[in-house]
Amino acid sequence: MANSIPIRSRQEVLTKSGVQRIHYVALDVLEKTGVAVHSEKARKILSAAGCDVDNKSAVVRFPPSLVEECARKNDRSVVFYGRTRKHDARLDFDHVHICSDGNGTEAFDFDARVRRPSRKSDVAKSAFVADALKGHGINWPNVTSQDVPQGTRHIHDLQASLENTEKHITIATNTTVWEVEDVLELASAAAGGEDELRKRPFISSIHTSFSPLQIEGESLDAGLRICEAGIPICFYVMPGPGSTGPATLAGSVALAVAEALAGNTIFQLHRPGTAFVFSCGIANLDMKTSTRAGGGPEHGLTSAAYSQMAHHYGFPSLVGGFVTTAKEPDQQAAYEKFASGVTPILAGADMIAGIGLLEDCRTIWLEQLVIDDEMSRIIGRMAKGIEVDDDTLALDVITKVGIGKDYLGNRHTMDHFRTEFFTPVVSDRSSYDTWTAKGSKTLLTRAGDDVKRIFREHTVEPVRSEVGEVAQRLVRKRSK
Repeated sequence: MANSIPIRSRQEVLTKSGVQRIHYVALDVLEKTGVAVHSEKARKILSAAGCDVDNKSAVVRFPPSLVEECARKNDRSVVFYGRTRKHDARLDFDHVHICSDGNGTEAFDFDARVRRPSRKSDVAKSAFVADALKGHGINWPNVTSQDVPQGTRHIHDLQASLENTEKHITIATNTTVWEVEDVLELASAAAGGEDELRKRPFISSIHTSFSPLQIEGESLDAGLRICEAGIPICFYVMPGPGSTGPATLAGSVALAVAEALAGNTIFQLHRPGTAFVFSCGIANLDMKTSTRAGGGPEHGLTSAAYSQMAHHYGFPSLVGGFVTTAKEPDQQAAYEKFASGVTPILAGADMIAGIGLLEDCRTIWLEQLVIDDEMSRIIGRMAKGIEVDDDTLALDVITKVGIGKDYLGNRHTMDHFRTEFFTPVVSDRSSYDTWTAKGSKTLLTRAGDDVKRIFREHTVEPVRSEVGEVAQRLVRKRSK
């Protein structure tokens, strides 16, 4: 499968007993404590299905049997279609797809070399660079268009994404029903009609809970509307261990699972068979700074555990990884991104979001997109493991070469080195003398050179001309 990491053997962080215990705690929370569902429409759906609904407090208590029944209704064959078929991403539990991460508000200007509020041009440039990356599979716009009126950002963000990537686009800025209507109209124009979009939905929609145990009404109503069009739902939960979730990682994962199961129950009751993706970004509160510790080892562990729980129920997963609180592409960014990325990849998470951003998913650096892509491919080689068969054991080759000779010119070497060895793009493996002779370029400089190469050489299949026309009309409409 293109632009994905095959997982040969998983390295899971939860035992079978741990999975079962988290499952039972989540069901207990839903049955006895409940969830505040701030959507009258959703509460009516849940009441009709037998839930205990208190409309005054908005608290809904869920029968365990209903939660488990709705978990079985989820679409088990989810495909995140690309705008072009070569970028289709099948969420089959056996491949990991690396995603850019979403809707930051700052950008480090690639040309002016200053940090500033993000613009529509940054949405376009980051989508274009990500489209060229071999390890990148799904585009969640890295930033949002801060240079346009707020009521039109969802239009500008989607237009810029559609025009600059052929890959699947995950949207998080359609948080109201009217924004969803705009998104559906614009995406339908790109697909060639509503029916074509339903057949191959190349967008998915992110909707969130508010930990602990709350689901905001307007965003939920928007999700209920967009799922009617056959668009996959990524239900994103973010309990923060020590703040909006228990300080213990197991407790926060159990809370996150409870919120996700509540969300799935609502969506499956509204539209059985909805493609529902268990999604999370669980990072603890740093008790020294009172900030979110995105990129800490706990972030990677909770992402891996949550993905394992998603697979237990038969859901694909979208989790955070490659996250850092570093302010620039430095050593801290490297080790935090690796720490938060390696665990969910080895655990087999279906999608991992985070590449390209710094400051805990706030600021886009185009160079960081390239660096993170290389890092994901390094971890992907680790996840591939070592294949042992007659061909790879190479007994006949060892016998033929014999003692004291080399394998450089052997056909077996020619046949295998491209697939057996990781080949870097921006890492420098040359000698010190060669490196200095070429200008002693740092990793950041080499990544910047690759960004320039992408802008020179890469192309994206043009989107339908109707997209620009529809976008302009929708912007005029919402600007009023």
